[in-house]
Amino acid sequence: MQSTNISQIKKAIWNQAFLGNTLVLCPMGPVVAVRRRKGQLLVLIRGWGRWYSVESVNIQWLGAGRQLLS
Repeated sequence: MQSTNISQIKKAIWNQAFLGNTLVLCPMGPVVAVRRRKGQLLVLIRGWGRWYSVESVNIQWLGAGRQLLS
């Protein structure tokens, strides 16, 4: 699903980091942070040290997520 909604993308990034049931991607790679500046959507790509302007972000829901070991 393509999205430009900051709050929706931030929730998906939280799920990606802590639950593992989503992937937040842009054409350059996986997204780890998002912000909006001067009307532009800026993303921080995993392993890259600067913010990049993108049109939208792709959010993929993977389903159940990580299994808890008991």
